Amino acid sequence: MNNLSQRLEFDLILERIAHYASFSLGKDLVLNTVPVYSKLQVSRDLDRMRDALKATIINGSLSFGGVSDVSMFLSRAKKGATLDVDEIIDVGRFAQGVARLKKQFFAFEGDYPYLNDLFESLVEEDQLIAHIEHSFGEHGIVLDRASKELTEIRQSIRSLEKTIDSKTQEFLVKNKAMLSENVVSLQNGRQTFLIKPSEKNKMDGVIYGTSASGQSVYFEPSFLARFQNELSSLHNQESLEIERICQITSSMIAEVSFQLEANLETAALIDSIFAKASWGQKNDATVATLTTDSLRIVNARHPLIDPKTVVPNTYQMMPPHRMILISGPNTGGKSVSLKTIGLSVMMTLAGCPICCESAEIMLVDQIFVDIGDQQSIEKSLSSFSAHLETMTEVSEKATNKSLVLLDELGSQTDPLEGESLSMAILDHFRNVGCWVVATTHFSRLKQYGTQYDDILVSSVEFDLQKLMPTYRYRENVMGESNAFAIAKRLGLSERIIDQAFKYKQESQYETEHLMEILEEKIVLQEKKMEELELEKETLKEEYESLERAKEEAEKQLELDRLKLLEENDQILNALVSEAETKLETLNTTHRPDLRQSLVKEIKQLQTEVVDEAIKVGDRVKLKSTGQVGTVESIERKTAFVSIGGLKVSINLSKLDKLATEPVVKKRSKVRRSHSVSSVSSMKLELNVIGKRVNEALPLVDKYIDECVIHKVTTCRIVHGHGTGTLRNAVHDALRRNKHVRSFELASLSEGGSGATVVSLK
Repeated sequence: MNNLSQRLEFDLILERIAHYASFSLGKDLVLNTVPVYSKLQVSRDLDRMRDALKATIINGSLSFGGVSDVSMFLSRAKKGATLDVDEIIDVGRFAQGVARLKKQFFAFEGDYPYLNDLFESLVEEDQLIAHIEHSFGEHGIVLDRASKELTEIRQSIRSLEKTIDSKTQEFLVKNKAMLSENVVSLQNGRQTFLIKPSEKNKMDGVIYGTSASGQSVYFEPSFLARFQNELSSLHNQESLEIERICQITSSMIAEVSFQLEANLETAALIDSIFAKASWGQKNDATVATLTTDSLRIVNARHPLIDPKTVVPNTYQMMPPHRMILISGPNTGGKSVSLKTIGLSVMMTLAGCPICCESAEIMLVDQIFVDIGDQQSIEKSLSSFSAHLETMTEVSEKATNKSLVLLDELGSQTDPLEGESLSMAILDHFRNVGCWVVATTHFSRLKQYGTQYDDILVSSVEFDLQKLMPTYRYRENVMGESNAFAIAKRLGLSERIIDQAFKYKQESQYETEHLMEILEEKIVLQEKKMEELELEKETLKEEYESLERAKEEAEKQLELDRLKLLEENDQILNALVSEAETKLETLNTTHRPDLRQSLVKEIKQLQTEVVDEAIKVGDRVKLKSTGQVGTVESIERKTAFVSIGGLKVSINLSKLDKLATEPVVKKRSKVRRSHSVSSVSSMKLELNVIGKRVNEALPLVDKYIDECVIHKVTTCRIVHGHGTGTLRNAVHDALRRNKHVRSFELASLSEGGSGATVVSLK
């Protein structure tokens, strides 16, 4: 029980996930991942993982270039130590890497609200980064520009080195006769000449020894000694100046060390989250939804089995079921099914994606596992005794919110006693009310499972024709152990198998025989259900094809409608032109009666467009389609226009103001008891910035109700950026509101993540 991670092989999966981490602290967090049993923490971790998996699929993996474990350097700087050049450069690379990491995330395509707080908490130390970039090179050097003093010292060094080189060459040319070799040799870091022993006392200087052959003496002339002493002094000054620059930089690092440590901790957490997401993408995994009392994992795959050979299965434990009994042959997949269910729950509580198409996992308060041989030589325990010791612990600690996984329940002892003990154990767990998944071979235990509504009897399938397991999980079917079939497959004598079958028939109960007949009928029914599912899929495809045809027809109908509107406009314009021509003709005559009639005709054909600023309440016409509506509100350069009962947002530049009112037929005076004011009096924005969550949420609900009453289809709620707490609370309230169709963060021009645009039903 103390090796939960090992018994469910979660540790092996974490090792695989850790390969996707980018630096050591991220790997450590992955390897130390454990399930948690707090609803708030699990929900937060799953939300983050859901966003990280989505971000990885859309944008690819995050780059953690430059991010490394600099905690030891930060700790030393905090204590007043002076960091060396390489350590400072590593801290600078880390600070740069954090800045790049933050910039990279906020450039991602898509919206990931549950990760925003992590990346927003990364603080960019621009001043420190600029200082290190200015003073230190990538290859572990301090640049000349780090300080004025260092620039002057290095200029002096380079000048003196040129002088030394010049004087050295001059000496070699002038003193060839006294040289044993025309070369310069380094002795104790100083340049010397190889002169003949007989010449050593003819010139002022220092002798550093004799060559191995005794034919040369290492000689440093006094003029060269002065230059080299001066050069040594300059190098010493350079070292002291570099030490001073490192001290200044170390002090700067110490000042922001707490923030850098916080950045390091956050970067490690982000690395571990995206490592799990990258593993999830690679293994076609998904993030489960947390429930209170049900489990459903669709087409689950054990992540350690080769994807090419693994058989996906759907597992569920829905009310009233709180217990699953899995039976079937050895090597048939019972233990794999047990581990897949347990592993899916454990990985979900640890904030990891799981290998399936979709999943709903209940929140448990603890997971208990009794899998494998727990024989202990140290404790002098047999396998059965070890299992009983485990059962003692589980029976004492398990609650009605615990998950208990039991493999080969009641085995490794006398079958009759093992069956009886197993039923008593299951009775205890049923009374406690915990969730249980157990595997068994016992016939009485299978029959026990059929007596209670809260137990789901299931099995793993065995192909009797091929004499091989199929690894398919089947509900409501009791599996046979198929020991005879397996023995035959492994080559045991048919004579022995036939004799064993006779013994079985002699001891078999009538009820067991009837159950076998019933199982055969269930298998037949399952095959028919599979055929029906195939037909259902075919019908679904045909329905989708018809839906696509319908959409195309609707699009064509809309195109035809727009074309008809255009043709009508053309006809109208032609009629107006004709009427204007007639009017010009009448202007030259003296028939005022005809002229007045024609003017009236023109006004009926044409609505005058006036060159005036558009304001609320004006009648306007869409330039593109000619549709006429009334302006209900204006925000900046956008007008909200009511056209035929629909409210649309249109740029003011795409509208013409109309001077005349259309002829409107009077409607019958039908009064409704819930008449309200016009939409134009309704505010299209609610501002809750600065309010607490418990103050803001009632205002949001009231505002949504007012929008529904006023038939507003789109509105905006301004909640500000802040920590994201108010925004998340508002989003949760919108999800629960039955009047909300959808919502999304506003565009950058309308407030970005500080505002939410809501679409109402």
